[in-house]
Amino acid sequence: MKSTNELLIKRLESEFAYSGLNNSNQQNVWIMAAAAIPFAETQETAPLLPYALPGSSNYRGKEDDDIRRSYLDIGKPTHIVRIVLRTTDQKGTNDYVDGTDLFMVVDENKQTAEFIWEDLWIEGPPVFHGGTVPAALAWVRELAEPFYLQLKDPFLTPEQRIALNGHDEDYKLPEIQKESTSPKTVNADEFEKWF
Repeated sequence: MKSTNELLIKRLESEFAYSGLNNSNQQNVWIMAAAAIPFAETQETAPLLPYALPGSSNYRGKEDDDIRRSYLDIGKPTHIVRIVLRTTDQKGTNDYVDGTDLFMVVDENKQTAEFIWEDLWIEGPPVFHGGTVPAALAWVRELAEPFYLQLKDPFLTPEQRIALNGHDEDYKLPEIQKESTSPKTVNADEFEKWF
């Protein structure tokens, strides 16, 4: 049987991971980091919830109670999950990443993990937008230590990563990359050779 974290990452990858560098999208998308905590309505998790809790300074009484009831009528999450997505395009692996918080229901007995309250993340901008890899990892750790970390594009071979990025390291600080003597741009013929 798979663990909760294994079920979570399997479902997250099926939703977000995409190997499309050679397709019309011309980019790969993968989960760089994921952390999860059990769902709870506490003062610590209150900023993550789509409604204010009684006793908080922004609690609006019946209005928040109605919003809470409408979400819980859909179902109750078992976990709050924080993910960061990273991309690679024909110019290389992006140094800037996006992340968001998700609500999920995991059933280890049935071996399922599903999204719930999707309206909170399907529409609109990500919660963490266009930040650096170190800043994104710090943001993930504000929720919990990541149970999943993949800094390199898993859809590329080491040779392909070197051809695009000039290195095959987990992460190079942007300042170091700018000083690199390796070419950052790859012409179309070179790109086709590696991909």
